[in-house]
Amino acid sequence: MIDMGDAVFGNPITNSTLKRLPEFEDDYNITSIDRACVALDMKNAEEKNVRALQYLEMLKEKCGVDLGTLCLLYNATGDTIKLVTYKNWYGNIGASPYPMEIANGQWGAFLHVKKSPGPNSVGAVVYRGKDPTGVECDWMVSFDNPDNKVQLNTKAYTEVREIDHFLLDSTWATIYNLMQSSGYFHDSTKDKDNKKGCSLSVSIGNDHFPIAVAIFTLQDV
Repeated sequence: MIDMGDAVFGNPITNSTLKRLPEFEDDYNITSIDRACVALDMKNAEEKNVRALQYLEMLKEKCGVDLGTLCLLYNATGDTIKLVTYKNWYGNIGASPYPMEIANGQWGAFLHVKKSPGPNSVGAVVYRGKDPTGVECDWMVSFDNPDNKVQLNTKAYTEVREIDHFLLDSTWATIYNLMQSSGYFHDSTKDKDNKKGCSLSVSIGNDHFPIAVAIFTLQDV
């Protein structure tokens, strides 16, 4: 049981991990779908999810502001995902940076906070992973956490696209507008332009420090 740095939690799930399982010990053709399936089954193994949330709660207590978004990212794609870029519409990253890499079977965690005098925490993060055929693609999670909970609700939105899709400034205006018509839950598979075989879902709470949980995985695992 290890934590890979301050913001990543759990043991990577690799071919070696699967080889120790009875159903795979004689399997010489382990695929990314196999690794993804095992990672999804072990999402809460060894309390790695609990440790990731405890880490965020610690950051929350020390952040010095009264609004932020506790972001948990779980990688069950079968391969490592790597940070590509991020977007801050309102607010910014808290005391700890975005996880640079999240291995298959690991939780990544970061706190996004409002930036005074602005009232909201609205941002996005993009990681590069692979589809079931091994082709690289970019996975985007966005969240909108407004201060005014009387008139406005939190929202979250996801997309999986070809590499570098989210490096264009014009893309972010479109994503922001789509997020405004989203809700507390979104799955990239609802999108007709979703990268085939990929599934990126996100859910978010609705208080001043909501937890946003994103699951990166493959379809039909």
